[in-house]
Amino acid sequence: MKPASCIAAPLLFAIATPAVATSTIACTARGWPGMDIAMSVGGTGIVQATISVGGEEISTVGENGPRIGQAWIDENELRLDIVDANADQRLARLVTRRQGGAYVGTLLFRGRTIRVRCEEAG
Repeated sequence: MKPASCIAAPLLFAIATPAVATSTIACTARGWPGMDIAMSVGGTGIVQATISVGGEEISTVGENGPRIGQAWIDENELRLDIVDANADQRLARLVTRRQGGAYVGTLLFRGRTIRVRCEEAG
């Protein structure tokens, strides 16, 4: 084996990172038919979110759109703030607590506060 490959091989193993599994959490609201939230959760927490209502989507995917302002997920709570692209205005706030196998709480969106239920999808 050449000296360069003796050095390169261990570096490749050191650089390789394990794959991080992602999951999806879906929230629905009985009080607002057709409104739902889908969140992708990775190893670092909530990495993207989309609110769908009446054929319109507000998504944190993309360069110039809304952003996740702050998020928290653990075995007891799920919280999410979605802000505009400049982080000047909060567009949505989700606050839930674990109840059994689901997160249950409220979504503040477009001036309405509605009860939601969020569960891992798939």
